[in-house]
Amino acid sequence: MLWSSVPQLRWHVVQQMLVTWLAIAAMAALFVFQPTIVRFVHWLLLGQGFVEDAFDQKVFANYFSHWWWSLLIAWGALEVGGFLLVWRYKAKPDEYPEFQARLRQLAEQAGVRQPTLIVMRGMGARILNAAATQSILSGPKVIVMGDIVDVLTDQEETYVTAHELSHIKHLDIVAGVFIGAGNSAIAILKWGMLTSAVYEFFAYGWQAVVYLAVTWGVLSVTHAGYKVLAAAQSRAREYMADVGAVKIAGWDDRVHLISGLARIHHAMTAWRPFRIFRHREGSLFSTHPDIEDRAQALQLEPRVLPDGNVQVGGVIIAGATA
Repeated sequence: MLWSSVPQLRWHVVQQMLVTWLAIAAMAALFVFQPTIVRFVHWLLLGQGFVEDAFDQKVFANYFSHWWWSLLIAWGALEVGGFLLVWRYKAKPDEYPEFQARLRQLAEQAGVRQPTLIVMRGMGARILNAAATQSILSGPKVIVMGDIVDVLTDQEETYVTAHELSHIKHLDIVAGVFIGAGNSAIAILKWGMLTSAVYEFFAYGWQAVVYLAVTWGVLSVTHAGYKVLAAAQSRAREYMADVGAVKIAGWDDRVHLISGLARIHHAMTAWRPFRIFRHREGSLFSTHPDIEDRAQALQLEPRVLPDGNVQVGGVIIAGATA
């Protein structure tokens, strides 16, 4: 349990768990009660009986089946994509042997099934990142993009890898598939109404078009709310994966997770460290927290130096991080 293994971050863990489960519960409620919400707005704006009951039922007739189909397609894509990744990009036995040994050791420490190392070659100088995915048939996978293994220091590599293993351990990829299916189901309903508006006009009259327009407007608002909740859940899981990385790799050297993230960000944007840490996306739709917020969550206070570099703990993150 993260609560007992990283006692310094207990309150932070509680906060992020609350955000995670409240966001999931709110998304589920929003999705399930979507037809009720729309019909209530119709009653307020258009009154009772504005359209025939048969037409009203028709609009949401396939709503929940959209979720099932979206889930099946998303899961199928995850399984097929997993096989393609392993077939095309699985690391060769002599490719990054030290990193593969470190990955095996960290997976054992994390208590997860040994992941397959996927090396995305030929991504270009500005593509430098790490990710995790998992599926039922091809198992967990840690993906490295570009020259990240060569660019990060050994300690940074350890913490960044532990972060990805934490995503696998806590099934964050699986949760993302279910959340994405709900997002797709709402989107399919929205755009399906737009494409059928002309037909509905001739079949049911102008009232049907007005009804669809109001429905589309309400769905657009609730869809935005769903995306905000999904982003909040994603940010919480990133914070929790950082805690998981600290649990696996240790508390004392946790600054290397932050310096590794800064190094990756610098390689992809060429920004100076002060900009990396002071840049605030300020978006409710951001799926990842800002690096400065992640450092503060780990009880590290970044300090911008007069030369534009950033000191985090005892580490100075310089412009030459690339």
